[in-house]
Amino acid sequence: MRKTTIKEHIINYAKNKYYFHINDLKKYFAERDIEFKKNTLKQCLYLLKKEGLIYEAGKGWYSTIKEKLVLDTKPVEKIISLIKKKFPLLEFSCWSTEQIKGFFHHLPSQFVTFVNADKDFLQSLKDFLTDNGYNVYLNPYKIEAEKYVELKNRPIILRPSISSREPKDRFLAKVEKIIIDLFMETKKINLIDMEEYKKIVSNVVLNYRVDMAMVLDYAYSRKIKDRIQNIIREFLKLTNATF
Repeated sequence: MRKTTIKEHIINYAKNKYYFHINDLKKYFAERDIEFKKNTLKQCLYLLKKEGLIYEAGKGWYSTIKEKLVLDTKPVEKIISLIKKKFPLLEFSCWSTEQIKGFFHHLPSQFVTFVNADKDFLQSLKDFLTDNGYNVYLNPYKIEAEKYVELKNRPIILRPSISSREPKDRFLAKVEKIIIDLFMETKKINLIDMEEYKKIVSNVVLNYRVDMAMVLDYAYSRKIKDRIQNIIREFLKLTNATF
């Protein structure tokens, strides 16, 4: 009887998974007494990527999902251009709920734009955007939001940047950042409820390949890594899959 190759073992392991980490693969081998050499494992993973059977999903992470999500930048292009012109040296990132509207279960009647920048510049940013006719709120939390924040007329919410590791492409927030920031906004301003959040994230993560290492790294910097991992595991289980 022909011996199953390491490559075939990886294929069998990955076929029912949306994402997996190399350490989980090694654990799988150890539990089944499958002997392997480190270099052989890396070579097999490389070949499987080359053949299009698995794809990179961040440092140490792999996925069976081919397509990556390309966010529509149109909803934030104008505001980014305006801020860049006024504050050319300012580091900031921007995203809007309109960019992920296709993943909502209940489409919101109004969309909200978020801008993250150094906390010392937020007041100047607020004054500038207000002078340009925008409906702007400076770092509101739940109590203030319930009293003052009107989620109409396409409001802009300013938040301090949390980490230099924020997932962004120049001034555009990446989907990996949006996944985490959206979770925080469910707590801060009741933007959406948790069930809606889970539906949005599951729609993104199960249909498009995200950088899972980036998601979890940013979640760690925001002190919610365990919560995010549990949420992702929860909806993966519903598909009879694991990480």
